[in-house]
Amino acid sequence: MQIKKEFDYYQTLHQTITHALLHLLFQVSASSRFVPIAKRNEILLKYLKPKMSDKAYAAIKKDIRLMLQAARTKEGNLEMKLYQLNDQAKKTKLAGAEKLYSLLVHLYDEEGIESRLFEEGTEAEPSVLYLLEEHIEHGFDNMIQISPLSMLIQHERAYDLIDSIHRHGLFIAEMKEWNAKTHQAHLLLHPAEL
Repeated sequence: MQIKKEFDYYQTLHQTITHALLHLLFQVSASSRFVPIAKRNEILLKYLKPKMSDKAYAAIKKDIRLMLQAARTKEGNLEMKLYQLNDQAKKTKLAGAEKLYSLLVHLYDEEGIESRLFEEGTEAEPSVLYLLEEHIEHGFDNMIQISPLSMLIQHERAYDLIDSIHRHGLFIAEMKEWNAKTHQAHLLLHPAEL
């Protein structure tokens, strides 16, 4: 899925930049002396270079190579470039389906809720969030959500998912149907317009 690939790329790049800057700041704060730009570049080089051979960073290998080149130039200031990239990443807006993917990752990371597309004829598993493929296909027009998306789950804490979705911040969730006996819920997902 292209959206997953792009999301993973940007997430890995953002995490790498953030971790590199944190590493640099810890090293600088541990020093009692002023740390010049050349030394800061050297610290960042030592942190980033091992990531070139790590398979977890394969998607951003070219970006890491560019960072290393920037740090090696005589007038290079990799720290400043990383701060600029970090600012740009914060300003980047996710489009419709990417927002949905971001939410599903959030629900998995925060609540341990796996998500799947519902397939006719298969039995739904408890504690798995199901989405209807036709709602996803027809719910977006030019990467903008144009209609609510249905999500189905059998989970005793289904109401807690609404709060988790609201904390994520990109969607507003409402409980359309709730069966207290079977713990089955039908949630509607609306875009949160800022």
